[in-house]
Amino acid sequence: MEKINNILAEDTNMLNELVQKLDIKIIERLVKGHEKKFYIETLNGDKRLLRINDIKHYEWTKNDACAYNYITAAGINVMRLIDMDVFFEGTLSYQLFTWYDGNDLVDALPSMKQEEQFSVGIKTGNLLRKLHALPPLFEIEPWSIRYKRIVQEKIKFYEDNTDKTLNMDLLAYYLQDNLDLLSDRPQTFTHGDFNTENIMYTPDGQIGLIDLGGGKNSNDPWWDFCEIPNDLNMAPHFYIGLFKGYFKGEPPLEFFHLLSYYIAFGAFEGLLDSTCENASERIKCVLNWFNDMKNSIPSWYLI
Repeated sequence: MEKINNILAEDTNMLNELVQKLDIKIIERLVKGHEKKFYIETLNGDKRLLRINDIKHYEWTKNDACAYNYITAAGINVMRLIDMDVFFEGTLSYQLFTWYDGNDLVDALPSMKQEEQFSVGIKTGNLLRKLHALPPLFEIEPWSIRYKRIVQEKIKFYEDNTDKTLNMDLLAYYLQDNLDLLSDRPQTFTHGDFNTENIMYTPDGQIGLIDLGGGKNSNDPWWDFCEIPNDLNMAPHFYIGLFKGYFKGEPPLEFFHLLSYYIAFGAFEGLLDSTCENASERIKCVLNWFNDMKNSIPSWYLI
């Protein structure tokens, strides 16, 4: 092997097995922390994304593979699954994907002019609309039942187990009072983790999706929009373009009602999660965007 970058000592043995199996020439760790992702080049010069999971997650891995194969067959521009298998004496599994040359939008958007951000948003909205045209892979209970249960469980947890704040109280009341928004919502195939870290922008201006939210791919399609970052100063025009590209024009007011609901719940849930960073800041941003949940259209959409 010619080159190894950022490899942890604990990963050496398992990677040595894959070097032989996959003809790896160059390998570089991409993500710090618990997630094991690697950029590799093979002896043939092919560029690949390698992802490794504990075998206890193998059912999830197989479902994830089904999702990638499903949308690849539908012609959606997504990283394509090439191979997967169990290795390291049956304790680990790997997935091998095609590699996107380019940058994710987190890195690409700040250097773009507003017009380009908007144009990239339009392209991304068009791609997401095609993804949401696909029916769910598996049967699942109605969205109103499933999501209402999740919301009410989190509200009860807050009421019973955590210190109260005015902002959290406001969100809890808003979420409870607007549960009817969830009624009669369709379910489609969704990305499940749709955010600018998982959208690739290639040198020739193409948009591609990576890192589906494994196991979370059957939802209200508009729920996919809920992961809008706190700091929109770098790219509000991307999100405006995203909405307009998705709807082929101005979004309906119903969309904004649900968008504000899903974003509010995400902020509420985040503060209940002790591992969620910047949760208090997130709530302040959300309440500012939606004027303490009095408005459904976020303030940054009106620039």
